[in-house]
Formats: sequence, structure tokens, C-alpha cells
Amino acid sequence: MAFGCFGFFYLGMVQYGLYVTAFGRLFPNASKFAAKSLNQKIKDTKGMMQVGMQVFLDQCIHHPFMYFPAFYCTKELVMSEKPDLMNALSTYGENMKDDLVALWKIWVPAMALNFSFMPMYARIPFAAGVSLIWTCILSSMRGGDVIHENDIAGGAVTGATLNLMKEGLTDLFQSPVDLDKNLAHFSISASGVDRPGWVALLSRVVAEDGGNVTHSKMVRLGEDFIILMHVAVPPEKRRKLIKALAQNKELKPLNIQTSQLSRRSTGKFEQPCLGLRIHSIGEDRPGILASLSEAIAEKGMSIENVSTEIRMGKNGRRKFIIDMECTSSSQWDRDGISEATEDLSRLKDDLQLDVIDVRITNVQAK
Repeated sequence: MAFGCFGFFYLGMVQYGLYVTAFGRLFPNASKFAAKSLNQKIKDTKGMMQVGMQVFLDQCIHHPFMYFPAFYCTKELVMSEKPDLMNALSTYGENMKDDLVALWKIWVPAMALNFSFMPMYARIPFAAGVSLIWTCILSSMRGGDVIHENDIAGGAVTGATLNLMKEGLTDLFQSPVDLDKNLAHFSISASGVDRPGWVALLSRVVAEDGGNVTHSKMVRLGEDFIILMHVAVPPEKRRKLIKALAQNKELKPLNIQTSQLSRRSTGKFEQPCLGLRIHSIGEDRPGILASLSEAIAEKGMSIENVSTEIRMGKNGRRKFIIDMECTSSSQWDRDGISEATEDLSRLKDDLQLDVIDVRITNVQAK
């Protein structure tokens, strides 16, 4: 609905006024240039420069400062129960770089062709054809409500910024401890006063003794640098590597601790056959992670991986971001999918989240 409203208003009215009326007056020879043959166009330097000026005005002035603000505001007005236009524009500011790069990849060459070859009356129909492709891209990036039913697990979707998509990735949510059965595995946890070079030093010691770092999280918190790392190593080299970590004098301030990791025992757990990837963004406040993880637990799902972080938006607001990967040992039918989407939609409203994006993935073992 948002894209229908936006397309009717913007493509049918605003862009007609710009591409035909305004550009027709600013570049009075544009229609004559479009009617020329290709050989004549190549010789017409002034005409080619005017095409370049039209593309520049359209892509570097019109789209960044008119089109995208109008798109984000239209989406906010149509989709939100309590529209906040300033928040919509703030979201655009955060997405601006990615949006413009995606735009220019399609629209710069398309509009160069449009302004070079299309007569004035055909400019809008040509733009409409390109817009069909662009709208699919933009909706998948920023819309959240334009999804084909055949691509949705269970065929259900609700919520303005809630996506459910089926992905055929059978290796998703696999732990390297379970995958690399011929290697020894251990975790490294460490913390110490931050200084340049910790990551380089630790990863070099691991590599020199045959270790391979897979999953890791390293972050500065205040004056301390915190490390959590998984290392896979040939069994015969495990003790030597752990000893090297313990005896390295340069690494002493990190207070390194190692713990052996073992694979799950066959028969003591149920193979997952469904997975969820959840990405949420909202104003930072206590209880968001607790509420989301409780909702996952109530569905009988296991959290395989979760990360959280705080980011400062360009509007100065603290944004709390959660990325979570969960698995379920039971397959959901259409009713189960619908129930899950409704629950997560309510959670989005209850927690006042800006975005909650959910991807349903079939991960049943081959």
C-alpha cells in the first residue's frame, strides 16, 4: 500500500513536473537532442553535456533531497499508527549512503538513456518501467511489507517492518565444534586494560601454533578490552598452544583463561529443523533483551547465538540493536508461523521497536 500511494503521487505528479516541465524549460534543446541519430548525438557536445546536467540534477539534487525524504515520510504516514516524520527523516539520514549507492547503480545509467533517447512524452513511461525494478529493490531494503507469498515460510506475514522469508540454507546455525570433528576445540576468554595491538598479538600466537580462530567477539568496554574466542586446532597441538598462551609474557595483562569444548553427544539432543534470525532496533531501555528472549523461550526455541550493541543515531538517540539466531526441533505449520508473527508484531509495539526483522529458515538435516 505504501508503495502504491507513493508511486501514484510521486511518479505520476512530481516526476512529470520535473522531467517534462522543469527540464523542458531548463534544457529547451533536450527534445531535439533526443530525436537525433546516435552519430549526431556523439557530435553534439553541448547536447551531451545537457544530458549530463539533467542526470546530475536528478540523481544528486532531486533524489537525495526530495525523492528519498518523500519516500520515508510516505512510508511513515501509511504504515505507522503514530507517524513521526522527524524519526522517519532521521532513519533516512542513517540509511542515506546505502540507499544512494543502490539508487545510482540502476538510475544513473537508466536516466542517461532516458534523457538521451526518449522524447518528452515518453520520459515518464520509461521511468515507470525502471521504477518497477527499483521499487522491488527499495521495498526489500526499506519497506518490509512487499513479499511474495511463495517466498514466505508458511505464507504469512504481518507488521509494517516484519519480514518472514524462507531460505534453503541447510548448514545454518552449525557450530564449528560440531562441524570439525577431527579437531580439538577450546575457548579463550580474556580481559585487560586496553592498548593497541592486543588482537594482533593474540591471533598471531594462536596462528603460529596451528590454531584457527572461528567465532570471536572482541570489544573495548571502558578502559578494558574484552575477548571471547573459539579456537580449533589439531589435537596433537592443543597442549602446546594452550601452554604458549599461558607462558607468553606480553599476554599476561589479558588474564587469559582457556576452556575445553566438546561436541554434543549423539542422541542427547534433537536435531533442529527450523531456525529464526531476528534483528531488532529500538530506543535503548531496560528489559528489551529479556522480553525478546522470553518470547523465544515460550515458543520452545533455543538461542544459538545472540549479540547486542548500542549505537548512537545521527539524531543523538541511543539505539539498542539485537541480532539473534534461534533453532527449533519442531517444524512449524502455517498456523504456527502466523501465531509467531502476531506475537512478534505485538512485541514490536509493546517494546516500541523501530524495526524487528525475522527470517524463518528451514534447517532440517539432509
